Amino acid sequence: MAENHSQSSNDIQYLIDSNSFMSIKNPFQVFLATITLINLFATPSRANPEITNQTISIEELKDAQQGWCNALIKISNTHENEGLEKAKSIADQIIDTAYGYNLGPVAFKPTWATGKTTFRTTRDGALSYFIGDDTKYNDKGFAIGSPEASRSPWTSCTIENSVVQLYGNTANSIGWVHFTAESGYKSTVDKTWTFIKDNEGNLRIVLHHSSAPYSGY
Repeated sequence: MAENHSQSSNDIQYLIDSNSFMSIKNPFQVFLATITLINLFATPSRANPEITNQTISIEELKDAQQGWCNALIKISNTHENEGLEKAKSIADQIIDTAYGYNLGPVAFKPTWATGKTTFRTTRDGALSYFIGDDTKYNDKGFAIGSPEASRSPWTSCTIENSVVQLYGNTANSIGWVHFTAESGYKSTVDKTWTFIKDNEGNLRIVLHHSSAPYSGY
């Protein structure tokens, strides 16, 4: 090791001596000398560089989808056992966590929506859709439970994806979501979601389209 270090020092001294460098006549030797100087004085790369990775994985997308289902069941059960106000408080928190209304308008088209209030681009429109109790929208509150007169609470929500597209910090999914209520009532909707990963690494819904499957003419 001492011999190699000594040799490197001699190389440096030789190369930085202007008379020695200029005395090289062979072009190939000039090329080798130049490369040696670059290698000797180049700044080494960092062994542990800082990395920013905003890419959404398939596991993260599935977790976000299941999180949406779990949130729906939680709102429904809370409404059944603790009443509207408590359920509304939970729905507030879930919307702020799951949706991207903090980033701007959300392209949200719910299943049980029609006319001038079909598209819920604002947070209050989303809250009304899930829990009702807002005269501007006149919603039944999808998260409360089935559309039956008795409003049976949802007990099951499962995702069946048809297509998933992962594009860096954006992900799209399309497929079915299956719901079952305590009464045994079942419902399936066509569902499209677009998620974006925010600066804190959280997935947020920025597009949500839901509709009843086509039943024919």
